[in-house]
Amino acid sequence: MDIPKLVREMGVVGAGGGGFPTHLKISHPCDVVIANGTECEPLLCNDKLVMEEDAESVVDGLRLAMVSTGAGKGVIALKEKNTPEELSLLRATADKEDLDIFYVGDYYPAGDEFLLVQEILGRVVPEGSIPLAIGAVVLNVETLKNIADAVRGKPVISRTITCGGEVRRPSVLKVPVGTTFQDVFHYCGGVTCTDYAIVMGGPMMGSVVTDPLTPVNKTTTGLFVLPGDHMLVRKRTLPITFIIKQSKAACCQCTYCTELCPRYLIGHDLVPHKIMRQINLGLDVPPHIIENAFLCSECGLCEVYACPMELSPRVVNQAIKDRFMESGYRPAFSQRDIQVEDTYLYRKIPGSVLKNRLHLYRYDGIEFTRIEKVEPERVELLLKQHAGESARAVVQEGDLVKEGDLMGECGGEVSARVHASINGRVTFVDKDRIFIEREKSGVSE
Repeated sequence: MDIPKLVREMGVVGAGGGGFPTHLKISHPCDVVIANGTECEPLLCNDKLVMEEDAESVVDGLRLAMVSTGAGKGVIALKEKNTPEELSLLRATADKEDLDIFYVGDYYPAGDEFLLVQEILGRVVPEGSIPLAIGAVVLNVETLKNIADAVRGKPVISRTITCGGEVRRPSVLKVPVGTTFQDVFHYCGGVTCTDYAIVMGGPMMGSVVTDPLTPVNKTTTGLFVLPGDHMLVRKRTLPITFIIKQSKAACCQCTYCTELCPRYLIGHDLVPHKIMRQINLGLDVPPHIIENAFLCSECGLCEVYACPMELSPRVVNQAIKDRFMESGYRPAFSQRDIQVEDTYLYRKIPGSVLKNRLHLYRYDGIEFTRIEKVEPERVELLLKQHAGESARAVVQEGDLVKEGDLMGECGGEVSARVHASINGRVTFVDKDRIFIEREKSGVSE
């Protein structure tokens, strides 16, 4: 059985938010496959539902990834809380000697694959590299479920998401890919405020979206409706020019952004305070200091927790990376012996602290309901829902399609297929998206 081929045909991509085509990730040999079930972003709980209700599929996907990569060991990374998802996975792995469960602390960003590899294997991923360089592949638990489904012939046409914040019924939903945010809010009882913004993804690393007609894609983990004047919304929508002016006026070079940076703490040569010094003062620093902005994972700890002046080294690093990539430049990192900082174990930030810093405490502790069946009348399938090149549309306006039909073919080696998530008629196609509307009396269910 050619597992990567089946995974490619079914359009599986990283469901944790990265969106890298999974068939490429499981096509190379490794020692261990790690299932990432830590879900460290505040308020997110969709992975918990996947692990609780589809533990067997998660384990099946992990075993398939191990077969594909030749890995002799599989590890499921969880937070130790004696939760239903933990118990489900314990039952699913009870008789499998080549699978282990590894418990990590309740800190942020425990789900960073570099930190997971370091904690589980005691190995540090080289700068500018990926876990495969040290014999590991890390896959989100929903990605593993999708691998198992792909081998059974089921393409990725749905997405488990958390919807919370200013909605009447905070929920974990399984929705067809392409469902608009507006439809998701409808199934959650509607929005409870008039002037609002949407955080797509987790509160720490998510982006602010203002258009409720934006569609859910394969990497959408969460939707959080917040008042338009919420601190998190205001901070995430500041223009880069203001952020730099603010930094020049207020950065005191306290070094906290560096001392609490997770990548710095595992030994990477990322020193945000020196990058800020260069941006603010124009002082001469070695060029690699600026280039090492590429090492930033954009976890956001520096701006939410570390900086006493509430500045945004994360945004500055992101802008530097964008500028370099626009010019076609990517630095080469030398291979060197990397040592974890002695203070690493003592500088882990509890997730509960971040909820308070983000002013999300009013949404914490709310019991999320579970909605299994969402049936939108129309979906918008983006042809780029993944890292790499866009898919290429293979249907035309007017075509009748069924759930699971191929809609977009891979546009290159690093790309992913797109499939119909509902039955209906294609009403619009261009190079970026495809609309499908349900037929009133057309395609049978």
